[in-house]
Amino acid sequence: MNIDASASGAVRARFADRAGRVVAVALLQCAALMAAPPLACAQVRTAEVSGPILRLDAQTTREVVDDTAYAVFFVEREGPQPAPQQSAVNAVLQSALAALKSDDALRVRTGNYSTYPRYSRDGRIDTWRVRAELVAEASDPAAISRASVTLTGRMNIASIGFRLSAERRRQTEKELTGEAATNFYEKARSAARALGFGDIELVEVNFGTGAPPPPMPLARAMAAGAAPAAEAVPVPMEPGRSVVSVTFSGTVRLRP
Repeated sequence: MNIDASASGAVRARFADRAGRVVAVALLQCAALMAAPPLACAQVRTAEVSGPILRLDAQTTREVVDDTAYAVFFVEREGPQPAPQQSAVNAVLQSALAALKSDDALRVRTGNYSTYPRYSRDGRIDTWRVRAELVAEASDPAAISRASVTLTGRMNIASIGFRLSAERRRQTEKELTGEAATNFYEKARSAARALGFGDIELVEVNFGTGAPPPPMPLARAMAAGAAPAAEAVPVPMEPGRSVVSVTFSGTVRLRP
C-alpha cells in the first residue's frame, strides 16, 4: 500500500500540535502545584503576625506664656438719623487710627462697624446707634497701656488682654511633636506588656494639635462717658499662660 507523503506530514503536524498543548497544560498544572506550598506558607506567616488590636492616644501639653497683648477700643454715637452719627464715628475712628499708628510698637486695625436702629415702645424707630471698633496689638504690654491713655476721651475700652501668637504656638507644637510620639510608643508598649504581650506593630496613627482657646478679656467695656484725659492712667497688664497640646492617636497590633 502506498501512503501519500503530504498526508502523512499533515497527520504528524496535528499530533505534534496536540502534544504541544498537552505539555503546556501539564506545565501549568505543575506550576500551580509548585506554587501551592509557598502560598500555604504565606498564609501561615500572616496568621503568625496577626494579633489583637489596641486603640489608644497619647497627649503632650505645655503651658506657654502669652506673648501678644491686645486691646479693643470702641466709639458709639446715637441720634435720630444714621448719617450724622456715622460721620461723627468715622471722624473719631480716623483720628484714633492716626494717633495709634504713630507708635511703631503697635499693630493697629479696624474692627467691627455696625449701624442699627433702637425702637420705641410702640415699635417705631426712635434713634439710630452707630458703633465702631479699633483693635491694637503689641508684643510689649506697655504699648497697649500707652494706647489706652492716648485714646482716653475719644474711645472707650471694650476688652483688653493677652493671647498666644500663631508663630509661638507653631514653634511650641513643633517642639512637642517628638515628645508626643515617644509618649505614644511608650504607652502602647506599656499596655502591651500589661496584657501579656511582648511587642507591638503600628497599624495606623493620627496626629492632632490643640485648638487655640479664645482670648479672655481682662476688662469690660467702660461707661459711655469716658474719663477726662487728666484722670487717664496706664492700664496695668500681666500676661497669662496658654496650653499647647499635641496628640498622637492610632491603632497598634499586639505581638507575642
